[in-house]
Amino acid sequence: MTVREMKNDMVHMINQMDDSSEEKVKDMWLYVRQIVKPAENEEVLTPDQKRRLELVDKLCGAFSACQTVDFKKDKEEYLLGKYGQ
Repeated sequence: MTVREMKNDMVHMINQMDDSSEEKVKDMWLYVRQIVKPAENEEVLTPDQKRRLELVDKLCGAFSACQTVDFKKDKEEYLLGKYGQ
């Protein structure tokens, strides 16, 4: 059985639980939450995620709305300057 099949099977079993049994649903939620939650000192980011996060930090604010008040006007001026009327 693959991980995907196990996950789908678990979700299917959770969906079959009786919603009126609040205590059972709460117990299942607490159990799953405890298992899925990583330890505080455990690194959860993959190398690719770290690389992307560094890129986001580097470009942070590059596309900020405060850079230009009216981007349409700036675009129009740029195109007029480049291509003329």
